[in-house]
Parts: sequence; structure tokens; C-alpha cells
Amino acid sequence: MRTWVYGLLGACLLRAAGATYWMEVFPHEGKASFNPDPTYQVFRNVKDFGATGDGVTDDTVAINAAISSGDRCSFNGTCVGTTTTPATVYFPAGTYLVSSSILDFYYTQLIGDPTSMPIIKGSANFEAVGGTSMIIDADKYNSGGKLAYGATNVFFRQIRNLVIDTTDVPGTVYGIHWPSSQATTIQNVVFKLSEAPDNQHTGIFMEEGSGGFLGDMVFYGGQYGAQFGNQQYTTRNLTFVNCQTAILQLWDWFWVYKDITITNCDVGINMTATAFGSAVLLDSFFFNTSIGIVNDRSVSDPGPMPGQGTLVLENVGFSNVESIYRGINGTMQADEGSDGTFISGKILGNVYTPDKPNGPEFTFGASSNWFPSPAPLKENGKYYGRPKPQYENTPASLVLTPRAFGARGDGVTDDTAALTLFFTFVSQYFSQGIVGFVDAGYYKVTNTIFIPPNTRIVGEALSSVIMGSGPAFSDMKNPRPVVQVGKPGQTGYIEWSDMMVSTQGATSGAVLIEYNLGGCSDCEEPSGMWDVHIRVGGFAGSELQKADCPKTPDETNVIYANCIAAYMGMHITASANDLYIENHWYWVADHDIEDFNNTQISVYGGRGLLIESEAGRIWLVGSGVEHWTLYQYQLINTENIWMGQIQTETPYYQPNPPAPYPFNDINKTLHDPDFSADCAALDHGSIAGANLTAPCEMAWGLRIIDSSNVVIYGAGHYSFFNNYNTTCSDGPFGGTLRCQSRIVWIEDTTGASENVTIYDLNTIGTISMVTNNGTDVALWHDNWGVFGESFPLFIP
Repeated sequence: MRTWVYGLLGACLLRAAGATYWMEVFPHEGKASFNPDPTYQVFRNVKDFGATGDGVTDDTVAINAAISSGDRCSFNGTCVGTTTTPATVYFPAGTYLVSSSILDFYYTQLIGDPTSMPIIKGSANFEAVGGTSMIIDADKYNSGGKLAYGATNVFFRQIRNLVIDTTDVPGTVYGIHWPSSQATTIQNVVFKLSEAPDNQHTGIFMEEGSGGFLGDMVFYGGQYGAQFGNQQYTTRNLTFVNCQTAILQLWDWFWVYKDITITNCDVGINMTATAFGSAVLLDSFFFNTSIGIVNDRSVSDPGPMPGQGTLVLENVGFSNVESIYRGINGTMQADEGSDGTFISGKILGNVYTPDKPNGPEFTFGASSNWFPSPAPLKENGKYYGRPKPQYENTPASLVLTPRAFGARGDGVTDDTAALTLFFTFVSQYFSQGIVGFVDAGYYKVTNTIFIPPNTRIVGEALSSVIMGSGPAFSDMKNPRPVVQVGKPGQTGYIEWSDMMVSTQGATSGAVLIEYNLGGCSDCEEPSGMWDVHIRVGGFAGSELQKADCPKTPDETNVIYANCIAAYMGMHITASANDLYIENHWYWVADHDIEDFNNTQISVYGGRGLLIESEAGRIWLVGSGVEHWTLYQYQLINTENIWMGQIQTETPYYQPNPPAPYPFNDINKTLHDPDFSADCAALDHGSIAGANLTAPCEMAWGLRIIDSSNVVIYGAGHYSFFNNYNTTCSDGPFGGTLRCQSRIVWIEDTTGASENVTIYDLNTIGTISMVTNNGTDVALWHDNWGVFGESFPLFIP
């Protein structure tokens, strides 16, 4: 350990007035561990590349140099993704004048000083391309009209703590062009757009992708505050002021809007696009706005696509709003007297409830038992939410790195002992305000890393990776956590952000995160995890790439033992409670990220996210769990759980081999599904009321067993493949094939479960959308949507 660590606490516990944000002055030692260039620089300050931030000098070239330095994955057509060139590009306080697009490359984090947010200001002579200006372009269109990176494979990027000012830019301009997918976020950004009557300004333009999370943003002015088009997304705490239209929904499968405030706009949310699928709007408010919501979906006739254009409203207020909801024929479709109207709950679309045994029933209405709103999950009348901590008031002297304890983070050295010492020290001095900053790098560990209660941890560039490797994690019969947060029965508090947990090679016994920590009576907030992801395979250094784990669709039940790489993603155990998780992706790789062709691979992980918390108070905000063999989400004997949105994909290789292979031993302690017994009891792939069959022994998207007060706002469970073939999921009216028979399982074996509610359920490729206590109760052909199937309410 470096000697300066010993004197840390006595040296400087008080922050000097006007001190610089810690990230700006901290001695960054991050590494791109598997980049062949040992001098590759992860952290870049734009001023080191010549940017002035004086509001007069054109800083475009300097900013783009800071982003592109180091032979990165650019827009030139030779790279579609890689994990070997991550970067944090930091903007100190100032005004940065730009005259053409800032080109935001793959795996880049653009971060401003949160204590004095820097302004990116477009100049009056800003260069338009094809008639459109983009201040930050995160996926450039090439000469053939295609995005440089395929939008559904754009991962691992962030923008935060910036002001985007387009007020001087003429013509059509977008503040941020953001076609993005999982493990991406924009947070704490302000958009200053033109308020001229004929302006063509938009804050965020997002036309493709499979996301994702956006939060804590303000939009001033513009023709559109935001134009959103994506498969699914979660948005939290967005404010729109003086926009002509606050949100234009270009298209979606489903979207969750939480804590949205719209003030002095002509239109709040425009959902009239024919490709608009569904949305949830909750804990939101409209003020001084002509039209709150406009939607072309009929409120009385389900039509041939009852899953198209559906809507869930809960806890939404309107004041001085002329028309709360304007429907297909231009009339208000809401309670009379829009001034001061409060909608506690309202649903448009097919509903499945116990009092409607012959469902589905198409409705635009509400019932008192449709919105249980569990009180333990709320704060000040709204569902709990919380932004990622950035430690604005922490001096650099209280930020500590594991390099000081001997950790190398080079992907080769065993960092187990060094990380153990580091987390112990950070926890020991929690009350003094210590923050553990894990520099970018792959920290190879050969035994469990224990994170004690009362610890603050933040990573760098989404490239601070704890990577389990070796025989300790390679025994499927004796699973072991790579990272363990708290011991069973311990209480306390953690903050953990911007990191990743992975495995290397054959690690069939690895539980990547085991969370045991209970909340404490004197804690002001629940513990939190923000942008903490799990990635198994498909990256450089994983030993789980296309050469190691090729797909085998032409061979029957062939499994490469070295590609069995995880026992479980995350286990929230019975003793755990009081945990807020925002924007997380637990991914078993379906393709090799480093490969230009995104070549598909077969990597095996057993179980996705298991929640057994007895006391609950668990929030999953912006959640994706994909390609685990047995299930993606399983809730057992738990209560007080908030989920929204959640998104899953069934492994592409199934049913070759079928579930549970290669995890053949049923772990009854963990309540594993018994596919053999369950499928036999369900008559395998045959379903009453369906004229076709599909494989039964496929991973579950969601299982809820003997649980109460579970509310899910937006769920997308997708089964695109059978043995790497997508014929079974071709479009909304998908012929005579389906990929799997069932995907959501709800069971009450005790008769004590209550208040389990799913809002806005979406599926692709499955016959039965929900199986409740062994009965298939919602079928695909009753709920056609814009792509796949959708309905807004299910209550067992």
C-alpha cells in the first residue's frame, strides 16, 4: 500500500472553498486492459486537447480530438463495436462553442462538471449535414443512409452534466442524436432550444435502438422537446417548459414515463404515430398546456390490433389544461373540467382481471382494485426514485483508488487481495466521507470479493470490471459469488455506480453478484446501484468469443464445457431489503462485440436475477436481463417490489439444447423451475385455444411465486429465435409459427399472495403471454400490437 494512504484521513478532511470537482484533478490511472496499446488513455480532459471553454473560440476540433484520440471505434465503417477503447471525456466548467457535430464514438462517456455545468453552444454558422444539424451525434449516418453502428447493438455509453444550447443555430437542429440500446444513459442534462414560433429545434432525437434509460433532464423551448423512437425505454424526472410539443413518440413497443412535468406547452405527449405501441405514464403533471395527450387509438373499438396504442395512466395531474386526452375523432376523452383534474388511474386497452373471467375486455376506464400502489414503495405520494450520486461536494483528497492498495487492473494479475483490502478500508472510513474510485481496468479475481456495509464505490468509463476467473468459480455443484455485498443478516448502506461484473472462461459456478445487505433504521435512503452491469462473454479477454464458443445450430445438443460461464447473474437473498437499482443490464452475450460481423456465439449462464427478499422494498428502474438458460427474472416469497421497465430475451440457441441444459441439476433451495415436470403437466407446447404448438422447454422471461405487493410497469419478454432461426417471430401477424409456448409464470401455492399487478405486458414469439397457476390465460392472437403482442393490465 502506498504510504500516502496512511495519512489520508488526517491530511485534508475539509474542502477548500471553491475547490475543483474531484474528477477534474484526480490522478487518473485507468487502463484499457485488453487494448494492445499499453499507452492508451481512458480519461481525457478536453482542455488538454486545446479546448478553451471561453464561449468565443471554436472548440469543435479540440473536443473531437479528445474523443477520437487513440485509434478508437469511429464512424469510418471499419468498426461496429468494441470494448477495448473505452473513454471518459471530461468537460470542465465553461462555454464550448462548436460549429459542427461533436462525434460521440462507441463506448464513450461525455461527462461535465456537475458543480458548474459546462455549456455546449452551437454557433450561428453551425454546419448542417443533409439539412440537419446535430450538436452531439452519437451514431452518424453514412453515405448509404445507414447508421455507422447498428442501433440495437450500441451499448455502454453515457452523457451527463451538460447544458446543450441550440438557440443560435438556424434551421433544423437536434441537441443530441441518440440511437442507443442497453447500458446507456443520459442524465442531468439541460437543453436550451429556440422559442421562436417557427423554430425546428429538438432536444433529443432518438429514432432506433433497444434501450435504455434517460433521467433528470430539463428541456426549454423547441418545436419538440424530444422525439423518441425505440423498442423500449425508461424515462424518469424529465421536465419540459415552453415546448411546442414536449414529446413526440415516433414509435415504440413500450415506454415508461415516470415523474414527467410538462409546463406551458401546446401539446404534452403526441402518440398519434401508427407505429406507437404502448406507454405507461405515472407520477406526472401537466400545467398550462393546451392538449395533454393526443392518441389516434380508438377508445371503444379494439380493432384487429387491440395491442396498438395502449396506455396506462396513474397518479397524473392536470391544471389549466384545455384537453386532457384527445382521441381519434378530436374530442376530449377524459373527465369533464380539466382544470385541477387528477387521474388516480386509467387504462386504455385489453385488461385481464379476476372479475373478468372471460377476458380480455377492451376498456378505457378504471376500477378501484386496478391500482394497489403499495405504500412501502412510495415517498411523498410517488414511487421512489433517486439520481445517481456524483459526489459533487467530495474533495479529491477523500477519493481513494485500489491502485493504492496494489491492484493492477490489467486483466492478468490476481487482484483479489488488493480489492479486499481496498473495500475494507473504504467501508471503515465511510463516516469520514471516503469514496472508493475504481479506475478503469479489468480486475481479475480468483475468489469472492466482499463489499462490506457502508461503502461508496464509483467506477470509470463503464470499464471498471471485476472479473471472476479460475477454479473457485468453476464448480457448478458449489456456486460461489464473484462479488458479495454484505453477509447474510448484516445491515447498512451502500452506493455503487458505473461498474461491471464479469467472468473469464469456464466459470460454471459463478454467481456474479450476491446481495445480502438489509437496510438500516437510521439510513436516510435505501442503498443504491446505478449503472452496475453484468456482462458474461463476448468481449476481449473473456475467453468466451467466437473462436471459443461458436454457435452449433447444425449439431444437436452440443455444448462446449468451457462456455458454461455463470451459475447466476444476481441473487438478492432473503435477508436483503431496501435497495434501489437503476439502469442495469445483466447480459449473457449472444454475439462477439469485438467482431465486425457481430458473429453469434453460444455462451451459457444458468439463472438471471433471483429476488427472495422477505421484506422487499426493492426498486428495479430501467432493467434488462437477457439470455439466461432457466429464467431471466424470478421472484419467490417476496413482497414490495417495483419493476419498470423490465426487458428479456430467451437464449437464441434454445431449444438446441432445451432448458435446463447444461444446468441439469434442479436446485430446489433456489426454487429452480422443473422443466420436465412442468412441461408434462402443461401438455408441453399444446395450449387450449391455440391452433399451433411451440417448444415448452425454453427459458422463462418472468416467474412470480408466492409473492405480494409486486407492481410491474412495462414488461417486454421476447423470444426471437429457435436454434438461431427467426422465422418463428416474423412480425405481428406471424403466420403459423411461434418460438416458445409460454414465457410468464405466476403461481400462488399458499393462497396468501395479493396485489401482483403487471401493467403494459409485451411479448414476442410466444403463444401464451401469461400462465397463471398452471392455466394459460392470455393468448397472443387476442393482443396483436405494432410488433408482437401487448395489453395494458394483468391481475391474477
